Amino acid sequence: MLKHLKKVFVSFTPGDLRAASARELLQRASSNAAKKSNPACVVEFNVDEQGLSGRAYVDLTFADNESRRVQTAEMSVEDIARLIEQKAGEMEMRTVMKEVGYDPWAQANRLPSRR
Repeated sequence: MLKHLKKVFVSFTPGDLRAASARELLQRASSNAAKKSNPACVVEFNVDEQGLSGRAYVDLTFADNESRRVQTAEMSVEDIARLIEQKAGEMEMRTVMKEVGYDPWAQANRLPSRR
């Protein structure tokens, strides 16, 4: 789960019923198995006792330095995991294309326009 992440930050209010996926993600990201997959990934959290931060959210910083804030109220933990996996797949594809010397954005590799 953490393989392609630099940092995971989870924020939620304890009594918020819509924060279940944020709490579950924090539990999964803090597990021994997740830590073994990427010991360098920083997992931090904020339990907002006063309810000042609003809705539960997760900030994800990927190995390519892209950051995403995910409002978790309407998402399951599986939805969040799929988002992480999708981004990880994109990063792996870019790495493979770079290793084989293929640049899909190079003019020579573009399809001709149909004008």
